[in-house]
Amino acid sequence: MELMKKGQVGGIQMFIMAIVGVAVILAVGLIVLGELQSAATTNGLASTTATSTVASNATGSIITKMATIPTWIGILITVALAFIVLGYFYNRG
Repeated sequence: MELMKKGQVGGIQMFIMAIVGVAVILAVGLIVLGELQSAATTNGLASTTATSTVASNATGSIITKMATIPTWIGILITVALAFIVLGYFYNRG
């Protein structure tokens, strides 16, 4: 029984580390995209205003779509924790 508990704790730790890694990558990606959008808005990336506006709008669209990822991460965390709890009670009985 002790071995199973250690395995479950290790599984939870790996799960938490994976979620933290995804969150860090997502945060860095959003920061970089925000800086790119800012640079495109101030005409730093393009020589013409029309190109700068298109680049800024495209980057803004990507940022908006990436902003929905935390909602899915929350759902995945809830489902994974439910499986861990159900697995614990299933193996216990």
